[in-house]
Amino acid sequence: MDLIGIQLYDILVIIGIFASFFACSLLFFFNRKKYNRNTSLLLGIIIFSWGWYGFTYLLIITGWISHIPGIYRIGAPLYYLIPPCCYLYTRCVLFDEVKLRKYDWLYFIPALLAVIDLLPFYFADSVTKQAVAQAIANNMNLSYQLGSGFVPAFWHFQLRWIQGIIYLFFQWQLIIRIFKKEQLSAFGSLKSWLLSFTLLNTFIYGGLAIMCVQIWLRLNQETAPFTVARSGSLLVQIIGITSLIGFLFCRPDILYGIPRVGVLPGGGAIEDMSEPSKLTNKERKTPLNTALITQHAHKIDFYIRKKEAFKTKGYTVSELAMALKMRPYHLSYILKHHYKQHYADFINGYRIEYIKACIASEEWKNLTLEGLANEAGFSSRSAFFVAFKKVTGVSPSQYLQ
Repeated sequence: MDLIGIQLYDILVIIGIFASFFACSLLFFFNRKKYNRNTSLLLGIIIFSWGWYGFTYLLIITGWISHIPGIYRIGAPLYYLIPPCCYLYTRCVLFDEVKLRKYDWLYFIPALLAVIDLLPFYFADSVTKQAVAQAIANNMNLSYQLGSGFVPAFWHFQLRWIQGIIYLFFQWQLIIRIFKKEQLSAFGSLKSWLLSFTLLNTFIYGGLAIMCVQIWLRLNQETAPFTVARSGSLLVQIIGITSLIGFLFCRPDILYGIPRVGVLPGGGAIEDMSEPSKLTNKERKTPLNTALITQHAHKIDFYIRKKEAFKTKGYTVSELAMALKMRPYHLSYILKHHYKQHYADFINGYRIEYIKACIASEEWKNLTLEGLANEAGFSSRSAFFVAFKKVTGVSPSQYLQ
C-alpha cells in the first residue's frame, strides 16, 4: 500500500513539474501586447516557483540530488516570492494595474535576504556541495536539519508557510472588500478564476503549514521527520498545485494573458479595454462627448468630497475608477480634458484644499503641519511640501505667515 502511495505521489509530482514549466513558458513568452503583461509575469513566477518546488522534492526523494549537487538550494529564494506575487497578482487583476507601484519592491526583500543567506553555499566548492547532496541522498531527514547558509534550513521551512499565511490573509481581505462593494461580480469569468486561485493557494499553504508543524513536533523524536513529508499533508499540496495548473490549462483566456479590465461608465459589465478593434480612431481621441464629460466630472468631485477618498494614502486612479464604476481610460481622459490635470496633481489638489480649510478653521492646532498632511493623505513630508507649493505658489510656512 505504501509503495502504491509513493508511486502515486511521484507520478503526480512529475506531471505537475512538466505542466508547470510548460505553463510558465506560455505566460512568459506567449503573452500578446494587448493583454496585461504585468499579471502574466507575476503568475508565471508563481507557477515556475511551484514547479521548482516539486522538482527539488523529486530530486531529494529519489536521491538524484547526489548526481547534480549544484542545483540543491539554488531555487530556495523562489519560495519567498510566491506569497507576495500571489497578492500582487490578485491586486493587479482587480485594479487593472499594468505595472507595480513605487514601493512594491519591498515585498521581495525576504527573497533577497534568502539569497544573501545562501551565499556561503552558492560559492562553496564542488566538493562541499557534493558532500551535502550525498548526505541528503543517504538520509532525507537532513534536508530539514543540514544548514547551507547563515539561517538553519529548518527555519526556512517554517518561515515560508508563515509568510504564505500572512499574505493569504491580505489577499482574501482584498477580494472580500471588492466583493462587499458588489464589484467582483462585474469581472465575469475572472471572478471564478480569482476565487479558485486564492482558494487553491490557501489549500496548498494549509498543507504546507500542517507538514512543517508536524516536522517541528517530531524533529527531536525517533520518528524520522521526513516520513511526515510523505503523509496526507504533502498530498494536499500536490493536489493543490496540480489543480492550480490544471485550472490554467482549462482556462486558456487566463493562460495566454488577461485582458485589461474596466467598468463601463453606466455600471455595466467589464469589457476588454485593450482590444484595438473595439475603439475607432475617433473614439480613441474623444471617447466621451462634452455633456458626458461634465456629468462625470461632477460625479467624480461629489464622490471624492463625500467619501474623502483623498485621505487614503496611495489611492490610485484604478481604485477611484472602480469606486466610480468607470473605465480607468475614461477617468484619465476626463482628468486631462476637463480638469487639465494628471491624476497625482488632481488628488493632491483635494488634499491641499482640505489642509487649507483646516488651517482657516484653526482645527490644525492640535497637530503639527506634517501631522495634518499625513491626515490629508500625503505619504511623506517632501511630497506634501512639493504639492503645496505647486498648488499655492508658496511653501506651507510662508502660507501660514
